[in-house]
Amino acid sequence: MAGIALTRRDLAATRAQLQAWFAHRFTGEAVVSELRPANKAAGWSSESLIFTAEVGGQTNEYVIRIPPAGGGIFPHYDLGTQTLTQELLHEHGIPTPSPILYESDREWIGSKFLVMPRIVGHTPSDITYATRGWLHDAGPVVQRRVHDSFLQTLARLHRVPVSEATWLERPAGIGVVAELKWWREYAKLGTGNKVPEVMTTAFDWLIGHLPDETGDLSVCWNDARLSNAIFDDMGQIVGALDWEQACLCPAETDFAWWLATRRQMLEVNGLDLDPELEGFDSREQAIRRYEEMIGRPLVDLHWYEVFAMVRMGCCILRTQELLRSIGQGDHFLTRAPILPTWTTAAVGA
Repeated sequence: MAGIALTRRDLAATRAQLQAWFAHRFTGEAVVSELRPANKAAGWSSESLIFTAEVGGQTNEYVIRIPPAGGGIFPHYDLGTQTLTQELLHEHGIPTPSPILYESDREWIGSKFLVMPRIVGHTPSDITYATRGWLHDAGPVVQRRVHDSFLQTLARLHRVPVSEATWLERPAGIGVVAELKWWREYAKLGTGNKVPEVMTTAFDWLIGHLPDETGDLSVCWNDARLSNAIFDDMGQIVGALDWEQACLCPAETDFAWWLATRRQMLEVNGLDLDPELEGFDSREQAIRRYEEMIGRPLVDLHWYEVFAMVRMGCCILRTQELLRSIGQGDHFLTRAPILPTWTTAAVGA
């Protein structure tokens, strides 16, 4: 996700500080270019800036990831945990940026930070990928490769042994119940304990229809959507980004998030398509196919899709609070619906 920061960062000062850090880290003279945002928007969860660094006669492109100055969407930004997660997943064939340079000393730029190699490619938009832009225009062959390589990455992720990622445990434990508790508390914190009735109703519905806990837990992305992936010109996934909300839950948590974001995109654009692109599987085809990929049925997908949109709604609520706190109450996101129409209907709100 992109970040809203409560205070603006001095990019010139950060550049000079980062240049000093590179010289210290690599024991030699370093030249760092100007810093520029990694996305068109300023990021919703972390500040991500692109730059080049010349060290020892070699020039490379990097991304620096910094917790939002003054606070952000999430209450805590554990970059050490993100580093552990991304490096573990890279070892299991997930295309996370690697190697990661994690700096825990706040003295360098005023906060902890990550430096990663930049991955160049195409990142489809959440809202417009089926109506315009690179993926829409790429044709069915490339679309099919995007679809397949994304699902293959998810399946590979869900085969990573949970025992190797114990740091992803929530305060209440692992699994759906613990995850639901975390997000309900997050909604309270993100709104100053003023959770809108529609969200209270949604959480009550989720609790009342809670799936049976199973032993089929996986390492989950918790933000599995096309806009968090980077694809090459042929449609092969080459980057998997934004792991700050990774958790230990059933694979349905990720798969339903992807299904729900597809559904949300269709609703936003007033489309009634299945599939939304010629090169994609239909909803039912994708479900059957993923069941084959992970070797078991996907269960309670409706519940998990509602849960996905409630998690998204929590982030929208927090974003709206942040925008108002920095005097941007007229920003279009402050008028965005917290939940899609189909979700409010599902929970009876």
